[in-house]
Amino acid sequence: MNQDLCQEVSTETIELSLEDWLKQQAITKDYQLRYVLAHAEDGVVWGHFEVESGILETSKQAFTEYDFPTLRLSTLQQCRIFGEAGEVLLWNSNGKWRSRLILQSQVSELLEQEKIGLIPESQILWGTQGKANGNFTLLSDGSQGFKYAAPITGITFSQDKQKQYRPLRLEVHHYFYYDQDGVARIFLSRLVSLTKEKIYES
Repeated sequence: MNQDLCQEVSTETIELSLEDWLKQQAITKDYQLRYVLAHAEDGVVWGHFEVESGILETSKQAFTEYDFPTLRLSTLQQCRIFGEAGEVLLWNSNGKWRSRLILQSQVSELLEQEKIGLIPESQILWGTQGKANGNFTLLSDGSQGFKYAAPITGITFSQDKQKQYRPLRLEVHHYFYYDQDGVARIFLSRLVSLTKEKIYES
């Protein structure tokens, strides 16, 4: 079932420049994938592609005064470039870089043929308050002091400090199929977008 959805992406040029490789996948191939979420040895890196210019900005660049991790190949464990049109996943497997591509157009076709099913999930992210800078918002959560910068702006936060409402969401799609015994099994998941919930103050 993975073969019906996933395409292998060449990683031959990744050693030359990680940023150029990411740009090629996100922009050059017209997938219009705006978001980057990378897990590295020294922490999590968020990124945002300007589709028009092709410029990649990371959380560290948006908020230089904070010690956010740098996006670099030497510490990278895995990286997702994602958007409504699809997702490219890059990961290190025993010292060798591998990658896969999931396109929404292929997903839609399989859904129409009822070969697979979809379970959408809206994951709540940390952040009860924040301040925007460019394409990013610096988020902090309550009095815990935890901070990170996500590539989204225009978030409305609750003015009631007792509610501790977290409006930021990471939209994830899980794909499932029914095996020969009629049991539904999730076989693949991908990131879709970052969204924000509206606050309704009582």
